Amino acid sequence: MPDEQLLNEAYQQDYYGSQTTKFNPVVEAWTRYSGRSRARALLKQHGKSDKSQRVLDVGCGRGVLLAGFQQLGVNALGLERPDSGFDVIDGVETTTLDELVQQGRKFDVIVLWHVLEHLPEPEQMLAQIQQLLTDDGSLFVEVPNFASLQSRIFKKNWFHLDVPRHLFHFTPATLKLKLKDRNFETVSMHTFSFDQNLYGFLQSLLNSMPFLPPNHLYSLLKPGATLWRTAMLLLYVPIVVIASIPAVLELTVSRLFGSGAVISIHARKRNQELHD
Repeated sequence: MPDEQLLNEAYQQDYYGSQTTKFNPVVEAWTRYSGRSRARALLKQHGKSDKSQRVLDVGCGRGVLLAGFQQLGVNALGLERPDSGFDVIDGVETTTLDELVQQGRKFDVIVLWHVLEHLPEPEQMLAQIQQLLTDDGSLFVEVPNFASLQSRIFKKNWFHLDVPRHLFHFTPATLKLKLKDRNFETVSMHTFSFDQNLYGFLQSLLNSMPFLPPNHLYSLLKPGATLWRTAMLLLYVPIVVIASIPAVLELTVSRLFGSGAVISIHARKRNQELHD
């Protein structure tokens, strides 16, 4: 387990980005579009989308998914680390889950989107979520899939390992077991994500090249239109074009065999009627 100093260094501001952007305008626009689409899809899975629905987005970052929920008119609250600086964003608070439990708060939808793997005690968070979720509420969890085809191919160079920030990794079986241990029942599960699969393969392939720094392309996609950054991105164009062929092949194969880069689960409290 990384010590506190190492983790603090790993979560410096360049990891989060600013309060408004993390990537260059093109990638940021795609990210915002994906956030809006994801919010709409999750509410559809939940089965209710009226404005009375209360949504909790745990580990919301700069509020991309949170903004998607807000644009749909639901009552959405985002939680982030106290030192992240994101509490200036509308709807984002640094309140802890324990404090929400003590206040007796309840939510119809709770989202843990690439959050559970960052936590030193994921079981404790799931226990708190159990107390915060309404009896007919929905929990949505997405984490990297350690049993994915990408993980098996690239091993230590797999982009979604994200050492040292990712403290735990899950397979579909272990994540379902953790949820079951906390009295959740899985309604549906899939392992396909277009962007996570496609970019994950591409960056993992680049990480396997000894002459390139780890996650180098990823760092170049962040804001800052310097001449050097632009030149480096142009040099990557032919590499990306060539690498896109095996990336699309892996995307297709992993979807067919259910071994995609992520695990996305829709869960509800056990002993309740399960329906989408």
